[in-house]
Amino acid sequence: MRQMGRIEIMEVYEALQRGKTITQIHQETGYARDTIRKVKALGEEAVRISPPTRSPQPSLLDPYKEYILDRVQNGCGNTSVLFDEVCEQGYAGGRSILKAFVQPLRVPVPVDPVRRYETPAGRQAQCDWAKFGTLTYPDGTKRPLWIFVLTLSYSRCLYIEFVHDGRQDTLFGCLERAFAYFGSLPHELLSDNMKPMVIAHPPQGPVEWHPRFLDFMRFHGIEPHVAEPYRPQTKGKVERPIRYIRGNFWPRVRQIVDLADLNRQVAHWVATVADVRLHATLHLRPIDRRSDDVAAGTPWQDRPFWYGEEMLRSVYADGYVRWEGHAWAVGYAWIGQEVLVQRRPGGGIVIRHGDHVLQEYTAPTTDHAVVGNPGPMPAESPRTRPAASSRGTHYAVAATEVETRPLAAYEAVVQP
Repeated sequence: MRQMGRIEIMEVYEALQRGKTITQIHQETGYARDTIRKVKALGEEAVRISPPTRSPQPSLLDPYKEYILDRVQNGCGNTSVLFDEVCEQGYAGGRSILKAFVQPLRVPVPVDPVRRYETPAGRQAQCDWAKFGTLTYPDGTKRPLWIFVLTLSYSRCLYIEFVHDGRQDTLFGCLERAFAYFGSLPHELLSDNMKPMVIAHPPQGPVEWHPRFLDFMRFHGIEPHVAEPYRPQTKGKVERPIRYIRGNFWPRVRQIVDLADLNRQVAHWVATVADVRLHATLHLRPIDRRSDDVAAGTPWQDRPFWYGEEMLRSVYADGYVRWEGHAWAVGYAWIGQEVLVQRRPGGGIVIRHGDHVLQEYTAPTTDHAVVGNPGPMPAESPRTRPAASSRGTHYAVAATEVETRPLAAYEAVVQP
């Protein structure tokens, strides 16, 4: 027993308590089998043995401890990530010795109790987004970095997308790309009280939904639900993945070219790590339950919401339609006719007449903008009748009819 210190003895004792065999502990730690047997024979008494005065035997992890300490101090305390990294450097030991070394270095976080619940396949998805700092481009431009995460509640399969803002149109685009990615829509969507969805939600009070978000949900046939204020544990199936992404994916990112490159990296991580791992709660791989989750949902029909936001507008005499405070050019040939104005992602519009696309415009950069040009004035006026005018017009006044009487009648009146 004198060749090991208290930490090493505790490590062996805990490994034995977890059901590890003597051979497994020997292979993972390098300690002699006889020494491990002595710890096993002593049982709980082993942990009360005083540490030796001389240095303990070297461990397989010793050459990598300085690297691990540096990574932990810089925010990476995920042992799965650290294990992969030291294995790439030549580490031949097991996970348990690495976990035992990292565990005392972590700062404990208090956890509130949560009631666990499960949903059937296809029933629910949970979504959330969070700020991930700032992304600096090579030209020095800095943009805020957000992450959007959608989790299928039954399978725990993930869709992740990094974006530059938290606008409502951006959220709708992320949701629809998630639906397209899975090829299915959940029957319910659970989120927190994010501003693009919820206007107000007092504690223990009714939810005041954003009207446009409700339109989005109705358009896709999804029933919205929201977590209680200040109670993120309600949607733990998406809260935990965000912590998982911070701890497992983000430490792997060494270089970012642009937003598209970052999204390619996270998509690869989902496909090769997140969705194929053995889930700690399910004890199954999320990918193995994905097909059931997708099949039980509503098939995605590739109908983006912006086709659902549309309005009939009449073309004015100047060849423009008015919508959302802007004037959009259509053309003089359409004066007086009704055209269909449809929203495009990002704030632009498409102007249609039946199945024919008349114009397409991106979002204006100023308020009350005049967008586009209706073209040259027509050679002939489209008017079908002359306009009324008072200039140069003669009017005839009809004479008033007067009753005619003989003069004797008047003389009779004036006679004394």
